[in-house]
Amino acid sequence: MSPNGSNDDSEERGEIELSSPDTEKRRGARALKRKIERSSNLRRRKPQVSSPTVTNEPETDTKSEAKPRAKSGGLRAKAAKKKSSARANKASKAKSIAKVEEEYEIKSLPDGTQLKVKITQNSRKPKRPVPRRKIVDDYGPGPAMPDISSVPDEAGDEPRRINLGSIVSQMRRSVTYLKKQLTVQPKVGVILGSGLSSVARLVSEEPIEFSSIPGFISPGVKGHPGFVRAGMVGTTPTLICEGRLHYYETGSMKDTVRPIQAFMALGVERLILTTSAGALNPDYRPGDIMFVSDQINLMGDNPLFGLAPDFNPSPFVDVSGIYDSDAILKSDRICRRSRVKSHKGTLAGMRGPVYETPAERAWLRSMGADAVCMSVIPEALAAAHVGVPVTGLALIVNDASSTKSGVLTHERVAKTGQKYAANMKRLIKNLLTAVG
Repeated sequence: MSPNGSNDDSEERGEIELSSPDTEKRRGARALKRKIERSSNLRRRKPQVSSPTVTNEPETDTKSEAKPRAKSGGLRAKAAKKKSSARANKASKAKSIAKVEEEYEIKSLPDGTQLKVKITQNSRKPKRPVPRRKIVDDYGPGPAMPDISSVPDEAGDEPRRINLGSIVSQMRRSVTYLKKQLTVQPKVGVILGSGLSSVARLVSEEPIEFSSIPGFISPGVKGHPGFVRAGMVGTTPTLICEGRLHYYETGSMKDTVRPIQAFMALGVERLILTTSAGALNPDYRPGDIMFVSDQINLMGDNPLFGLAPDFNPSPFVDVSGIYDSDAILKSDRICRRSRVKSHKGTLAGMRGPVYETPAERAWLRSMGADAVCMSVIPEALAAAHVGVPVTGLALIVNDASSTKSGVLTHERVAKTGQKYAANMKRLIKNLLTAVG
């Protein structure tokens, strides 16, 4: 303003007053620009983790630094969250490890079910030390074992020896009695199976009971009455035994084959062994007769067990041709003459008295057996031991290879044997004529 007059001051004030709105706008724009620059500079700075130092700065600077301080506080919160999450992860891992280390036991309930139960410290059984034995007493933990050097050589299963003295004396008494009772000297012996007693009518002699013969045991199975007859069949002196002793009755092979041995000691030179058998071959039907060409011994015993190796005749017998080949060759002609459907096959001998299961029948068939029975095998071995030829005849009484025939009983087997006994009678008569 000029000192010479008020007009200049008023003019100067007017200029200032006129220019004041624009000036304020420019100032505000410059201040806003400075704030934007400061905020951008603060964003470019690295965050300070440590606590900020107190400095003597203008108020504008302290106000502008409020935001980065808040930002550093957020970083600390994030770091704290990370630490807490790490702790939580460690705790969860510890829990999972503890779960894995937990032990369980299986408890059986009264109803038969099993329950998985967690083992707690209270229920955990205390571990007891395993008592160990002294080495000087035996050989460490486990069952006590005797010193082998202290066991005598004779200990254990003693070898089974046949008392030949008693057998020979009984045989002599049996033979002496039979010679007195029989009117002929038999050359052929016929042993009849279950239900085939009517075949004995081929001879007309009076029967002799087993119980009256010294050393004989009476059979107790139905269909085996236990009689001995002798007479002429055509021109052949023949001894016919109604019934036999089975291994499942006596439990002893020597008792089972004693009648056969007595007959051979009496002078019998040929044996015809008959049996009522179950078919394994699907081509066999009830009423058919099989000539036995070979055998499978599944009885678990042998009448030659217990004989001394130097016994005469030797117990080491070749039984590859145990059944008479001459009769087998003539079997077709004999069966045609007897009006009987015949077969030639392998006979399996089981111990009995139970019948075979379906699995056992399939197993026997897979081994090559055509029929199965509970006899014949011991008697054939006893005859082969002394060189007597054997003819085996198996009357098929049931189809053992299927379950269509229903429940199998011994009464049913004996009844079927009686039904087809006439076929066996005709065949034996023609057989005696052909090879007797």
